[in-house]
Amino acid sequence: MKGWKEVPEERCGNCKYFHQHYTRDKRGGYSPLWCGHCTHPRLKNRRREETCPHWTAKDKEDPRSS
Repeated sequence: MKGWKEVPEERCGNCKYFHQHYTRDKRGGYSPLWCGHCTHPRLKNRRREETCPHWTAKDKEDPRSS
């Protein structure tokens, strides 16, 4: 689409090792932040739009659905 920037799929936010951080609002709900952390090969802070050589696709099936 004209005016929209293509975002490659291989970003930290789409990696199986990325864990999203959330903030809790006054009503008890949660909202995602634009940051999180990576657990491979060691723990490090990451933003969703970053990339790294350890990127691995997330599994298609949600493990919480079982």
